[in-house]
Amino acid sequence: MNHNDMYSMKNFDFLARSFARMHAQGQPVDLQAIVGNMDEEHREWFCQRYELYCRQVSSQAEAAH
Repeated sequence: MNHNDMYSMKNFDFLARSFARMHAQGQPVDLQAIVGNMDEEHREWFCQRYELYCRQVSSQAEAAH
């Protein structure tokens, strides 16, 4: 993986985490619109990260109550 790919993945990771937080706050997140122009590899990776962060945010919210 070259430097630009690593930078791109960090940006995608940040976006996945941000959208997961938005989802947890009750804001609508249209995942299909977000990943619509991504190639298959990035789309799959992004969706996996988004789901991971959604689970983490949900677990943190449950632990806080």
